[in-house]
Amino acid sequence: MQEFTSESIYTEVLGILDRFNAAIIGALQNNSRITWTRLAEKVNLSTSACQRRVEALREQGVIERFTINLDESALGLKVRAFVAVSIDRQNPYLATEFRDWVMNHRQVKTCHMISGASDYMLEVVAPDLESFGHFLDSELLPMPGVKDAVSSIVLGKVKSWLSATDDTSGLVLRDVVRRDSDFA
Repeated sequence: MQEFTSESIYTEVLGILDRFNAAIIGALQNNSRITWTRLAEKVNLSTSACQRRVEALREQGVIERFTINLDESALGLKVRAFVAVSIDRQNPYLATEFRDWVMNHRQVKTCHMISGASDYMLEVVAPDLESFGHFLDSELLPMPGVKDAVSSIVLGKVKSWLSATDDTSGLVLRDVVRRDSDFA
């Protein structure tokens, strides 16, 4: 059985990033509003080559979209929590209803279906602890099908992929860069 390292998974199984694409992704993660000319200078390619590569990365689904990051604290959302939710799996309708509710709830930033003791992990924001408590007690827990919810309040951010700088994006992407020598 072949053992996969983080590098071999990206290079041998996916095979999608060469050093130019990795450099383009790193530059776009730091500033998605960078001009084509500046991007071309940073990655040492022509402007048209950069445009073609970015379009190819979008078509391949590597780049999902271009967006902005908001400072939610500056918007008055001072509390962030992760909430592990267990639902009644015996009724598929209730699970669908829960997912629909999550999709339309403004306080829920992300929702992941997970394995383990819980079924879903929500990332929730609120202006304060009282509002977060109201979210749990009056909105989430009374939902049909929700059996339990365990929350963890975020005390501080250690790392965020979306806030990568030139230095860290190079470190993150070094494991996904395909080298010609890997395929010789």
